[in-house]
Amino acid sequence: MTTQTEKLTLRLERLIAAPPERVFAAWTQPDLLAQWSSPPGITIDGGDLDLRVGGYWRVQMRGEDGSVREAFGTYREIVPAKRLVYTHAWRLGGPGGGTTPETVLTVEFRAEGSGTRLVLTQSGFESAESRDGHRIGWSSSIDNLEKLFVEKRA
Repeated sequence: MTTQTEKLTLRLERLIAAPPERVFAAWTQPDLLAQWSSPPGITIDGGDLDLRVGGYWRVQMRGEDGSVREAFGTYREIVPAKRLVYTHAWRLGGPGGGTTPETVLTVEFRAEGSGTRLVLTQSGFESAESRDGHRIGWSSSIDNLEKLFVEKRA
């Protein structure tokens, strides 16, 4: 029987043509992260990354229409080239804007042949709509991640 929590969890898997160390670096080095981690039509405009348990991360994204969105969170677990666990939320724009509910993102980097089986799990969504929106965003970003290695930019 599928629980409500399982229904509101996002899971994506993709085989990336690079070893886990390089895929982990692309996920944790700001200059590489900026090259792949936004959907089409959105660019990374800035951010911070304090890669340690308890460290804060923040990414500011700008849409073609000039709108700005900010994702942020805190690292909970870091196992180089193996696993990242961190919180993820969005800052809402406008006066008095708050934040979206916090989700937990787990990214696993599993060696598979000469590549990496990337397994992304994001849990804690409050609605299927939010989960599905993140599925679209993460899928297009992971497409960009794949291109990063095919084009040998990382």
